[in-house]
Amino acid sequence: MHASRKSLPLHAPRRVAIVVSHPIQHFVHLYRGLAADPAIELKVFFASSLGLKPYFDRDMGVEIQWETDLLGGYVSEFLPGADDIRSVGLRATDNPGVAAALAAFDPAVVQIHGYAQLTLLRALLWCRWQSVPVLLWSDSSLLFERPGWKRTLKRWLLPLLLRQIAAVLTTGDNNADYYRYYGVPPRRLFRCPFTVDQTLLNAARDHRPSVRATLRAQYGIAEDTFVALFVGKLVAWKRPQDLLAALAMLRSRRPEARGITAFFAGDGALMADLRATASADNLPAVFAGFVNVDQLPGVYALADALVFPSSREPYGLAAREAIGVGLPLIVSDQIGCIGLTDAARPQQNALVYPAGEVPALCAALGRLLDEAGFHAQLSASSLAVAADIDLGCSVRGFLAAVSAVAPAPSPADSH
Repeated sequence: MHASRKSLPLHAPRRVAIVVSHPIQHFVHLYRGLAADPAIELKVFFASSLGLKPYFDRDMGVEIQWETDLLGGYVSEFLPGADDIRSVGLRATDNPGVAAALAAFDPAVVQIHGYAQLTLLRALLWCRWQSVPVLLWSDSSLLFERPGWKRTLKRWLLPLLLRQIAAVLTTGDNNADYYRYYGVPPRRLFRCPFTVDQTLLNAARDHRPSVRATLRAQYGIAEDTFVALFVGKLVAWKRPQDLLAALAMLRSRRPEARGITAFFAGDGALMADLRATASADNLPAVFAGFVNVDQLPGVYALADALVFPSSREPYGLAAREAIGVGLPLIVSDQIGCIGLTDAARPQQNALVYPAGEVPALCAALGRLLDEAGFHAQLSASSLAVAADIDLGCSVRGFLAAVSAVAPAPSPADSH
């Protein structure tokens, strides 16, 4: 233990450092929640300044500038060389100065987000050298197939790396299963769900009738139309075409099921094809393009259900956001946030179907469209689930992990 920590007062806050690639809109809410807790003194170290300035998203084909405060409410520092890093990757994200920055802060605990960047591995190496416990947080899961060589390599190397980690912050059920599979014992797992902008989502929830009416008028959607919402990049692995195919199937099988439309909040390479399909098949669909984070809560409020048809999705933050406004979920079985204690709870607030099986997606849409009572039940459950995994849950899980790996100083240490 560092001598400086031995001289701390009995109830001095423990210094906690977080090392992460760049300011990420979903993480900052956790940082603010932690910074407000007197039990710790938090400092976030960013490897790059990506996300602060407009950037071109290749998948969506649009320039993005996040309309949210990424740095307010907590203490942060950009590592030397941060402005020179242009992408996130193993060798691309490399700040040799991370060790000196951590040494200057003298943390009792360091949390790293993932391990596939040289900066994070340098931080881990410094922590092991200095006997500082490390917390790991990521969204990995065992869902969807990886190449055989990658599975073999991870099966040999990942357990070795995880032995260097004092505790793991798990985002949900699938994430916890992933770490158990690679040998992390349950006593080293602490639930810390992904955080969202609860202020904006709660405002959309509390004023949903007026927000819904205003935005539906803006997009030309009738009040009694059932809106199936897709949020995300319009790219192949997200399978947005499945929503249109399910809508076409539903309308062909049941001519009376005309009061339903698809709403796409996102952009990408499939936009033109999706528009052409909707036009050719006379399918009611709205293509809103990229919707920034400050406007998304209103889009959730205008919808009746979120459809998440991806063939691979490590977590699925759109689902985590949508339940905050009370949307039922229709998700493929390859979405990482599915679980009995996660955001998408089967038959409680979510209908789960096999990825790529359009008839099953069609059946799920038809059930929510037909059974108003069932839809209302799932909607109420989504609000309850959102409250169950709110920011407070994330902060408590994080602090429990800190306490487990770096117990508060004993009276003897305070002298």
